[in-house]
Amino acid sequence: MPLTVREARPDELGAVGSLTLAAYAADGEVTPGNPYAATLLDAAARAREATLLVAVDEGGLLVGTVTYVRPGSAFAEVGGPDEAEVRMLAVAPTARGAGVGRRLSDACVEQARAEGLAAVALSSGEGMAAAHRLYGRMGFARTPERDWSPRDGIRLLAFRLSLT
Repeated sequence: MPLTVREARPDELGAVGSLTLAAYAADGEVTPGNPYAATLLDAAARAREATLLVAVDEGGLLVGTVTYVRPGSAFAEVGGPDEAEVRMLAVAPTARGAGVGRRLSDACVEQARAEGLAAVALSSGEGMAAAHRLYGRMGFARTPERDWSPRDGIRLLAFRLSLT
């Protein structure tokens, strides 16, 4: 699938939030009443505090999004002082299996390299097997010492890709 990965435009933020929630809901990770749903919908906050990337197909249709987080930003969770983070990677259910997640993840890794950072870190829901396979193919290693729980009943697994 021919894709363009770029920063989200202000007029796309509502659609980016909706796509993010829809992707997480399709994976069974979040329901609309879940407290995390409001965070997933708030693409404007991600665009203000981090770099919000989108993937669009050749017809201009939004098919994926990811948040690239610099060290120390408001969206940083598991990264160290010299590590970028990948957050809220979401691919439209209709575009799954077409390389969208890989392209968005690669864009984050390329940005971290360009900024001279030592690594890229991320955390992912325990049940997100397809995402875990992607991260493994990209060379991310599990860092179980960074696993964490944002609230009862949710366990996030941590991964790290060294860039040095």
